Amino acid sequence: MQKHYLVERAEQIMEPYLADVKAVVNIDSGTYNKIGVDHVGRYLQERFHSFGFSTYFDVQQEYGNHLVATHQGNAPDGARILLIGHMDTVFPDGEVERRPFSIEEQDGMRVAKGPGVLDMKSGVLIGMYGVHQLILGGEANYKSVTFLLNSDEEIGSPASKALIQELGRQSDAVIVLEPGRLTNQVVSSRRSSGLYRVEVRGRSAHAGVEPQKGINAILELSYQVQRMQALQGTIPGTSLSVTVIRGGERSNVIPDAAYLEMDVRASSMAGIQAIEEAMRRVASRKIMDGTQITLTGDMRCLPFERSEQNAPLVRAAQEAGKELGLEIKDLASGGASDANNTAPLGVPTIDGLGAGGGLAHNPDEYVELDSLPVRIALLSGLVKKISSGTQHV
Repeated sequence: MQKHYLVERAEQIMEPYLADVKAVVNIDSGTYNKIGVDHVGRYLQERFHSFGFSTYFDVQQEYGNHLVATHQGNAPDGARILLIGHMDTVFPDGEVERRPFSIEEQDGMRVAKGPGVLDMKSGVLIGMYGVHQLILGGEANYKSVTFLLNSDEEIGSPASKALIQELGRQSDAVIVLEPGRLTNQVVSSRRSSGLYRVEVRGRSAHAGVEPQKGINAILELSYQVQRMQALQGTIPGTSLSVTVIRGGERSNVIPDAAYLEMDVRASSMAGIQAIEEAMRRVASRKIMDGTQITLTGDMRCLPFERSEQNAPLVRAAQEAGKELGLEIKDLASGGASDANNTAPLGVPTIDGLGAGGGLAHNPDEYVELDSLPVRIALLSGLVKKISSGTQHV
């Protein structure tokens, strides 16, 4: 089978692409490292300018500045496409010195490694180079393509969510550049992500002299831990994990306060309602007289549901993949992304258009190098399909 011209084009730009990946991977840019994230942002801003984009920074005080870059296409009445990526990683300062960008052999394939190489610095550049290939080929048949590269996705996008949603509402389609798993896979749904807390109040007392006068908050909390965790698996499409427990101040004092925290996920709004109601029932039942139990928390983002709203983008990706000789499969993911911030607005959204690889958030995360030209071509093809007519959005 003859190579598709988009793949051939992508193969020809692998040297500058990998040079850019190396440059941004070799900058420590953990979420709380504002200097590092801003360094990545300035580097990418220069690359966007060289590709014909206009840019601005949404300036932040606590986190890195969010970078917005826009290219005006050839079709004034065409599609407005938003691509979302993030510049922050989960890794601490000094990680680059310990394991800088490298290319090596792994299980018979060529891979690139380094902090954030998969999640998601390679994906950001797949988006940039994929769109640039269309610009160079005179195929920018859209009204506009806008990139939003935020600085706080790894902690749930608290400072960028409003900007994401503002730009999302101005768009006809959203493409999120999170890792794409295998070469022929994209992501069509993600669970919501929530943090919930159960606090127990009891009564303190001397643990040696008169323990009977105390009401042990840790003991009451232990029942809550077991009953909350027992909800795991009882409601389809949801998960619940008790992840933090705290209680007590001194070993000789009956503790009067204790709490637990839970990571809660749901695939649908109905699932959110059901799991929240189940948690409320558990928290309303106490074992020990004199204790008080309080349940707080909420979903930090709503689910990115597999829906008819988003189905045209999946079909467009499948059509683009077919032209490249790929049978594109769409997957569900338990983890949240910024797709969870646009899909609930009613904006058609697709995710997982980043690099293929594995072990995200792990020191051994890697990107499969031989698949990169095809992933860049897939991104280019998807943008072309969205731009070609309203039947795709």
